[in-house]
Amino acid sequence: MFGVRYKGLRIEPTLSATRELLKYDKDLTDVLEILNEGYDCGASKRRSNIIEKCIQKGNKEFKAVVAKTTIKYPDGYKESVWRLIHFGKVTFRKR
Repeated sequence: MFGVRYKGLRIEPTLSATRELLKYDKDLTDVLEILNEGYDCGASKRRSNIIEKCIQKGNKEFKAVVAKTTIKYPDGYKESVWRLIHFGKVTFRKR
């Protein structure tokens, strides 16, 4: 789960995104699937370093939002990563 990479960079979830993944019983491989196979679903314009993608499975739509950031560790090492900032699910109902 920790070696999941998108466009050569590691995907690292925030604490709130980790809780959202656990809530829906998903992991980073599911996020990678959404990023690779999903479609752009942003309702509003986001910054250039943020990607928002969705994938529809049955009557549910899963959304993953990642931001490209640089992390600096205490030993001075810097690493660029995709930070998962949101994971969500929407259910469609017939009207």
